[in-house]
Amino acid sequence: MKKTHLIYAFAIALASSIVLTASLTSASEMPKRLAADTSEAFVQQQKAIASFKESADPEARLDYARLLVRGMLKNDHNPLRAADTKAAMQIYRGLVEEGDAAFRDKILRELSKLVLREGTIENEQEVSELRKLVDAAASSKTSRLSPAGSEEVVGDLEQVLRQKMTKGSLDAALELLLLLTRQNSPEADTVRSQMLLMANISVLDGDSSVIKLTDRYAASLDAEQHPEALRSLLELAAGGGSDSVVGLIEDKRELLLKSAGREGIANVIWQLVAAGSTRAAELIALDLVDENVYGFDEADAMWAVSALQEAGSYRTHYLIAKLYYQGIYVAKDLPRATAAMDNMVAQFAKAGQDRLIVADRFSRMNLSDSLAAKYALPIYMEIWKDGKASVIGRIARIIVSAEKGGYYARPDAMPMPAAQLVAELEMAFQLGDASAGFILGDIYREGRLVNADASRAHAIYDELRAELAGDAEMDLKLRVQVAKLMRHELEATMNYPAYYLEVRDLADKQDLWAMKEYGALLVKGGPQLQADPERGFEFLLNALSRGYFSAGPDAADYAFSSGSTEKLEKVASVYSSFDPRLLTPESNIQLAKVVFALKQYDKVEELLNTPEVLALPAGQFLLAEVRLASGALDKAAARDKMRDIIVAFRGDDAALVGFINQLASADDLRPDFIEPVLSRLAELADRGDVDAINAAFKLRQKWPHTQALNFRKVVDWCGTLAERGQGGPLTRVALNANEQAVGRESYEYLIDKVETVLHHLPSNGNLRMFLSRQYMRQDYRSKDLPKANALIAQAAELGNEEALNEIATNYYFGQDVPLDRARAEALYRDLAFMGSNRSSLALARSYSKGPSTRVYESRAFAYYIKAALNGSVTAMTEMGRSYLAGAGAAQDEKKGVAWLEKAASLGDTDAMTQLYYYYFIKNPTNDNPEAERWLDSLVAEDVPEMIVRKAVLLYDRDKEGNRRAVLALLDHAEELGSQFARRLKNMYIKEDRAGVSK
Repeated sequence: MKKTHLIYAFAIALASSIVLTASLTSASEMPKRLAADTSEAFVQQQKAIASFKESADPEARLDYARLLVRGMLKNDHNPLRAADTKAAMQIYRGLVEEGDAAFRDKILRELSKLVLREGTIENEQEVSELRKLVDAAASSKTSRLSPAGSEEVVGDLEQVLRQKMTKGSLDAALELLLLLTRQNSPEADTVRSQMLLMANISVLDGDSSVIKLTDRYAASLDAEQHPEALRSLLELAAGGGSDSVVGLIEDKRELLLKSAGREGIANVIWQLVAAGSTRAAELIALDLVDENVYGFDEADAMWAVSALQEAGSYRTHYLIAKLYYQGIYVAKDLPRATAAMDNMVAQFAKAGQDRLIVADRFSRMNLSDSLAAKYALPIYMEIWKDGKASVIGRIARIIVSAEKGGYYARPDAMPMPAAQLVAELEMAFQLGDASAGFILGDIYREGRLVNADASRAHAIYDELRAELAGDAEMDLKLRVQVAKLMRHELEATMNYPAYYLEVRDLADKQDLWAMKEYGALLVKGGPQLQADPERGFEFLLNALSRGYFSAGPDAADYAFSSGSTEKLEKVASVYSSFDPRLLTPESNIQLAKVVFALKQYDKVEELLNTPEVLALPAGQFLLAEVRLASGALDKAAARDKMRDIIVAFRGDDAALVGFINQLASADDLRPDFIEPVLSRLAELADRGDVDAINAAFKLRQKWPHTQALNFRKVVDWCGTLAERGQGGPLTRVALNANEQAVGRESYEYLIDKVETVLHHLPSNGNLRMFLSRQYMRQDYRSKDLPKANALIAQAAELGNEEALNEIATNYYFGQDVPLDRARAEALYRDLAFMGSNRSSLALARSYSKGPSTRVYESRAFAYYIKAALNGSVTAMTEMGRSYLAGAGAAQDEKKGVAWLEKAASLGDTDAMTQLYYYYFIKNPTNDNPEAERWLDSLVAEDVPEMIVRKAVLLYDRDKEGNRRAVLALLDHAEELGSQFARRLKNMYIKEDRAGVSK
């Protein structure tokens, strides 16, 4: 054997010894065997190095350079090797002019690969020059081989392959073997043995050709039929410790496991580790995370982690960061993980690592938004600034997620202005980058970084669907995005059935977003969708159990609202079924909310009190709530903490609205304390956030004097949404605003706003009716019946129930149109059929005033019961009266009282009055508890005449004892406008004075 191959031969012998003893050594004992064998290898390595350094032989120096590239042992117990490519490159450069043409060609090619692998900008010129030299050498070689001087290969394919095989071609040997196998030739076994022998000889000059042979052979039918040959080639290829063999194992894992078996592949990986492969050690370290493919145990993994740390290779920093960040085999240790990440950033250029690969590694570590922005984003930004536009999609996703999570305190803190980022995405999309199109569509759909633009989002999704036609997976993904856009536009389009149908179909196709969305819809119900909370809850749990953590909040919200401990425990159980390392900080916060509801405070503290969770405002906010509930913080300190989080928060708008609603739900907050919180809510509303506007309107009722949420601002926010076609908020404000509470000027401001934006809402009948009333009332507008009628007609054309009822009523009474009761009743019947309670009541009253016959009373009763069953409290009261009087139905006092009590329970004072008289007539005395119960209910509802009746009852029952209560009741009735109460009070006072004078 040549002296120059001593090191390589020893490495093969060392690796082979491990394979030979593998059957006698269990996997968990292998590290001890490696340490023992490494000690001997280290001694021989040191001797070989000393010999190399003394030699002037170019071949010996070349072998030394190759050893430096492959890596050397750093000590006598760790087999992992550390490469020194810079020292190797120096040797290669010194050998460029040495030896014959063939030797120089070899030097140029290997040096070129090394310099290229180093990958720094200063190496680019050298790579270019080396390529020119390699090309020139190849041309010279070709020119020397004239047709006359070249050896001609003739004959059929088999003969050609045999001739090439005799010259040492492993490729030819494999091709010949496969040919003979297809021919079922008995010679195939002989050729297979010859191929293995050739591989054993070839490996002494380097393992690249053997690795290539193994790669090709692994995919062949012969390897499946002769696994022992495949194992032999794998072991031979692994002897040099090449990371290429690790790549081969990962790439053809299923084939190799099938042919060579799990134990056989594990032995090859150990052999690679013995030969110094850090990537093989990484396979061992991460095998338990990757479903234990190769069968390594935790002791093996921990040994591999320790060995990698000691070796100090660049990739080790990535592994250590991943292990300690995700808590794999070890307790989570964020400082240690981030220290490893810092080392990655500091050393990747020196280690010759491709920047894009490094940034992608950070992205694949499932980092929090803030850490992704800290580590991956700057590298992507450098790559983008150097002209690689294809990374703009990665940049955008990190920026959008980080902005949403509150990482950027101010817009100018972002690494790229929002407008520029969107422009870059637009450019990349136009150049064919589909990933840029997806993120761009999401930005326009969600309105993050820029104003929402549904039409642009639609256009982008349409372009993507055309571009990706035929790709079923991408088509499904795009359908989901379009469905999300449909949801965003529902308030304007009212196209609920089509949306529900699409979401259900996507859920049936097992799309997790759709399963979550459909579950949430079923839990809450919606326009034209019957709620089915239990079924919806199951959808949500199913999506959550499959790792779609966005379903967690909806499942938890339903469990909270149901008050069911069992449902809360189900949600907690699904979260707990996951490996804790897979749960994001956000998911841990959601789990903590559920556990908090179960009052397991210690468990909540454990979930929340980690650096990753406490880096998120949501974690800090919930922790303050928990410590308030557990008594660890007093009320003032906890609320101060919550308010500080809200005031400083910069992130997801929905999260901020949730914080504000949570804190603002308390009833004992001072106006000066809550004002900064409401100011943050106003900021969100200024940006057009619908949830913020709704919250602002509700909280304004609680704090009517707040400056942050004054009525005019609310009207302005609703007007802004109306200009975008979203009329719901303005409609709610217009229909619910109290003129006296907001003041005349502010109410007129509302009317002006409605009239200004009405043309943006062509399908809104409610606002047209609101405005029509202003032109009929003459309080805020000059009376203009033609304009009012025109607005009513527009609303009627839109199917507005109130407008159609208004038109029917006009025909019934002949107001501004000829009297036509038949037409009016026909319109009432149509509306009643569609569910209009107002029309049902109008028909019932019309029939009740008709001829006194059972036919008309029965018709009236039929419409009363239709409206009552549809929720009309007035109709419920009429049902009660009808049963008590026997009008339209058989007299039934029990049913009559039941209907009246139902209406009364819903606050109908007319029903309460009817019940009072019903019981009073049965017992017209001062001692009638049933009648007095309803009398007291009417007093509580501030009905003046019943307050007076209560005062008279008390006066008659005990004039002296109840004197103060009687006068207080009469004073209250007088305040409500009862003149009789004033006269009665004066009369009682005179009686008292007359009694005193006697």
